[in-house]
Amino acid sequence: SGASTVTKLGRIAPTHAVAYLTRDRRNARESRTEVLLTDAVVDAAAIQAAFDPHMTAINDDAIKDRNYVLLWVGADGAVGMNATFSKTMTQFIDDTSGALHVTWTTRSAARLDGRLYSTAPIKTMDGTTYTVDLRFAVDVPSPPAGAVLPAGGGDPGKALLAFFAAVAAKNWNAIRAASSPAALQIFDKSYNTPQENASDVADLVDAWIPKQKRVVARGVLSGDSAMLDVEGETFPGMMGLSRVRMVKAGSVWQFDRAAMAGMLP
Repeated sequence: SGASTVTKLGRIAPTHAVAYLTRDRRNARESRTEVLLTDAVVDAAAIQAAFDPHMTAINDDAIKDRNYVLLWVGADGAVGMNATFSKTMTQFIDDTSGALHVTWTTRSAARLDGRLYSTAPIKTMDGTTYTVDLRFAVDVPSPPAGAVLPAGGGDPGKALLAFFAAVAAKNWNAIRAASSPAALQIFDKSYNTPQENASDVADLVDAWIPKQKRVVARGVLSGDSAMLDVEGETFPGMMGLSRVRMVKAGSVWQFDRAAMAGMLP
């Protein structure tokens, strides 16, 4: 309930909330809870089960062309906010280290019940002012269950390193063998030559996963799927972390998906 009200643009008055776990973009080894506040019902189950819950949430068909508020709740109870007006993609961003305040009725691993508010109008650099007074109460899903893999990622990690080697060599046959059917839907372009496909995959992988000093740091195994954390240097002196999903086909582990999760301190 409540609203974020912006002069000239109007009110974002959400009536529904869904929570899901994401990585902290500033320290991607840590998780935080993202809460989507909307005036429409979204597919919570699909969002919570997605490889990238954040992107799945903000692209849910139910909120296409609708305004929404995103909250990020840290382990210490601090909250960040992004109130988005979809027509112009105008965003109002602040947090509880700035002009916002939060009070908690419940703050646990399973439940968040709180109020985020401003005590006075907040002024942006262009002179626009806005106020915030939002109440939310939402269940938080448990982290995915699974067995913790050793450093290096065990067998899925070894398969990922073999995939990296195939990509670095631009060996299309080896890339195909090391990729899942879902990945090949992205990689295998019928209008490309094998060499062009291999080059395109190399560019994609370098965009998804830090290229220099790559290390499979940790992972979780759940049945025939493994989620791996890959750390590396995104730019000289700047470290980042990507999440990679490997899937098992018979006795073989294959690359399935990857995305940048955030930076490392």
